[in-house]
Amino acid sequence: MSQFNPLLQSQEPTYFEMVLPSRGIPYFENNSVNEIFQEDGISNDGKVQIRILTTRDELIWTDQKLVDDLKAPMIILKNTVLGLKKPELLIRADVESMLLFARVLTYGNMTKVSWQCSECNSLNELKVDYLKLPVNRLDAFDDLMLKFKNYELFMIPIIFKEAVEIQKANDNDVSEQLDKIVSCIQRVDVEHDGIKQTVTDKMLIAQWVEQINPRDFKVIVNHFTDVNKIGTVMDLDVKCSHCGYKEKTDVVVDITNFFSDED
Repeated sequence: MSQFNPLLQSQEPTYFEMVLPSRGIPYFENNSVNEIFQEDGISNDGKVQIRILTTRDELIWTDQKLVDDLKAPMIILKNTVLGLKKPELLIRADVESMLLFARVLTYGNMTKVSWQCSECNSLNELKVDYLKLPVNRLDAFDDLMLKFKNYELFMIPIIFKEAVEIQKANDNDVSEQLDKIVSCIQRVDVEHDGIKQTVTDKMLIAQWVEQINPRDFKVIVNHFTDVNKIGTVMDLDVKCSHCGYKEKTDVVVDITNFFSDED
């Protein structure tokens, strides 16, 4: 029998709504939504509910093994996102945006960005509002479809679990790129002599991607790039305070001190 704790009466979590960069479109179209979320865990327009971190949640980030194995963000999300069952099956951009939103809820929306000027080598620093960074979102299912020649291809943004596994398994950039592209392709419809066939087998898709001509491969790569542009835009247009040189710099999110109020 659980004992009532009067200290926790005022500690009921408050959940806040956010719209996923994917808007949930790949989950609904790929029939994976019920595997990833409990019922009502995600709305039809891609909204989820997230709460502020607890002390226990944040202490997970001090476990170096969990951080190194990239298990920490999965545990954090399962703890903080209402109705989330399998965070490892989320689109990587959704994972990153959820973690960023949890950080904002817990410690506020401001951070510091430092960079060294490429022109005069001077060090610069500015404050950045996470909530003012632009977010690229999927607009419709058609954004995931590619039609060229006699092919019709359905591709989703890369899934977090698959991105981690591919990165660990490959020792060169070429193999990693091919594996990422194949992992994102969910279905290819091909029409030949008036007969339309649908291919979902990953081995057959991989064989096709590896053997098509370079021009067709470039079409697929461009679609892969567009599909995976979703998420918070983490590069900024900056100007050196010493010489006035304009360039771009990244808002670096370091997993080891991501949840910190020192910014």
